[in-house]
Amino acid sequence: MSPIKFEIHSSIREPNSNARTGTLSIVKASQPDQDAVKRVIETPGCFMFSIKGSVPHLTPDNMRLQDFGGVNVSLEQLLQMDQPASFASKWPSKSFTLADYLYLKDLILLCDMRDYSSLSSSLTPKTSQQDPHTQRISPNTDRHVNLSTLRGARPLTLDDYLSVVRQFRPDIMVALADNIVESSSRNNESKTEVDVKKEKNDGSRGKADEKRIRKSIDRTLKWLDQILLERQGRDGRIEDRRIEEEKKRKKEKEKIRQARKQEHGQQEQQGEEEVPVEIPEIETEPWEDVALFAHVQGGQFEEERIRSAEETSKREGVNGFIIDLGVYSNGDNSKEERLAHLKTSVDHLPAQKPRMVYGIQTPEDVLKVVALGVDLFDTSYPFILTEEGKASMYSFGPNSTSDETNNNNRWINLWDDEHGDKFVPILESCECYSCKGGKHTRAYINHLLKTHEMLATVLLMSHNLYQYSKFFSAVREAIKTGTLDQYTQDFERQFGVEPVRTGEKHKAQIVVEEALTKRNQRLEPTEPAVVDAIGSGDGDGQSFKRPDDDGGENEKEKKKQKKDSSEQSNP
Repeated sequence: MSPIKFEIHSSIREPNSNARTGTLSIVKASQPDQDAVKRVIETPGCFMFSIKGSVPHLTPDNMRLQDFGGVNVSLEQLLQMDQPASFASKWPSKSFTLADYLYLKDLILLCDMRDYSSLSSSLTPKTSQQDPHTQRISPNTDRHVNLSTLRGARPLTLDDYLSVVRQFRPDIMVALADNIVESSSRNNESKTEVDVKKEKNDGSRGKADEKRIRKSIDRTLKWLDQILLERQGRDGRIEDRRIEEEKKRKKEKEKIRQARKQEHGQQEQQGEEEVPVEIPEIETEPWEDVALFAHVQGGQFEEERIRSAEETSKREGVNGFIIDLGVYSNGDNSKEERLAHLKTSVDHLPAQKPRMVYGIQTPEDVLKVVALGVDLFDTSYPFILTEEGKASMYSFGPNSTSDETNNNNRWINLWDDEHGDKFVPILESCECYSCKGGKHTRAYINHLLKTHEMLATVLLMSHNLYQYSKFFSAVREAIKTGTLDQYTQDFERQFGVEPVRTGEKHKAQIVVEEALTKRNQRLEPTEPAVVDAIGSGDGDGQSFKRPDDDGGENEKEKKKQKKDSSEQSNP
C-alpha cells in the first residue's frame, strides 16, 4: 500500500490547457485509520519553503494559521557534519522521526537534497553574480553528490542517503539525483569572447553539455533502481560491492605480479582462471511507509527530457515526479524555451501521479506552468518579497479589478518613506494575521523595518504567505469553472511582468544594515583575548577601550580641572 494518495478532481477543460485540480494526502500504511491522515494539500498548491526545517520568520502557531498543508525541507541545510553517522548514538530511538524533531507531525513533510529555490529564479535565467550557490558546488561523481552545507561542501553517498531516509522517515523522500547545479560560467570566465563564440558556432559546447546531461540521467536512473530495491528491504548495493571487490582483487593481483617480477624476473603465467566474485546479499530494513518522488531531467535537450521522463515513469515504486528546469550552461534560454522544455517532460509523465517544479515563483509564471499540468510548487516567492521588505498586493480572479488593487501594483515596498505616515493596513480586504482588524499599519511596519525589529518580517511573511495561498485558491477555482485562461490574461494586463531582480537593496535598508555593522564592529574587541566578559583588562595590565569610551575619560578630566580651579579661586 502506497503511503501517498493523489486524487484528480473533474473540472471544465479549457482548450490548450492541461490544468487540473486535485488533493494530495498521506496515510501511513501501518496506521490506516483516519487519525493517521495529515493535512491535505489541494493542488495546484504548495509546500511551504523552509530554512533548516523552519518556515522563515514564523513561529509554529503563526505558521499553522496558513492554509498550506506541507513543508519542504532541504537536507543540505539540515544535515550536520557528523551525520548521518551520529544518528544511532544521538537520536532517541528509531521511531523518532524528522517530523518529531521539527514538530511537524500534522503537516506533510517532503525532504529533498538541495535548496533548489536558490538555483533558479522563476523562468528567467540568473547571471553568475546572482547565483553564487552554483559557483561553489563541485561536480557529482558515480559515488556521491556534493551538497553545499552550512560548513562548506560535503559529499553524500548512496549509503549516507539510505541512512538518512531510514532515520528521518519523512512523508515524502526525493530520490538521490545527479542534478547539474555547477555553472559553466566559472569555466567561461577564463575564455575570451572569441572562444565562446566559436563554441556556439561549431556546436562543441552543445555536444559537451548533451554528453553531461546524458550521463547525469544514467547515473540518476541507476541510483533510483538501487533506492527502490532498498525501499523493499532488498540489497540495492550488491552490484556496487561486487564491482568494488573485483577492482580490489585486480589491484592485489597486480601487486603480486610486480613483486614476482622484481624478485625473480618471472612473468605472470598467462591463462590463469579467474575466480568469480561472490558477494552475499545483505538484508536491509524496508521503508515502504515513505513515499518516493523522483527527479526528471534532460536540460535543454528534448530527446533526453523524453528519455528521462519515460524511463522514470517505468519504475512502479515512484509515487511522484519533480521536473528539473535545470541550470542551463548556455545561460541564454528564453522563458518560452524553458516552458517548452517543461511541457516536453510533463507530456511524457503519467497523469495519475503528482508533478512538482522548483523555482517557479512569480504569479504569472505559476499560471503558465499550471496550464501545462504541474501540481506542486514551493513558497519561496513570499519569502523573497519579505526579505526585500515588500508586501503582496496582487489578486487573481473576478475580484482582481477592485478599486484597492486597481493601481497595478503587485506589491509595495514598505521601506519607502511614503508609507511612514499611512495608518492603514497593508491591504484593507486582507484577512491575514497582519491586516485583520487593522492592528498593524503600513506606518508601523515601516517603523519596524527602519529600527531593525524582527516583528517587521513576521508581519510581512504572514501577509505574503496568506496572499500566496489565496492566489492558489483562486487559481483552483478558475480551473474548476473553466476561466483560468481568461483570468490569466486579466492578471497579466493589470499587473504586467515581475521586474527583474538585480540584487540591489533599498537605500533605507542599506543605511540600516551599515549602521548595524558599525555597531557590531564597535562592540567587538580587536583583540578578544585581552578583554574578559565584562570588558576589563586581562593579565597584561592593558584594558580594551571602546571608541565611544573617550567621552567618559574626558568628562573625568574636566571635573578634575574644574575642582582644581575652584580650589585656587577659593583658598
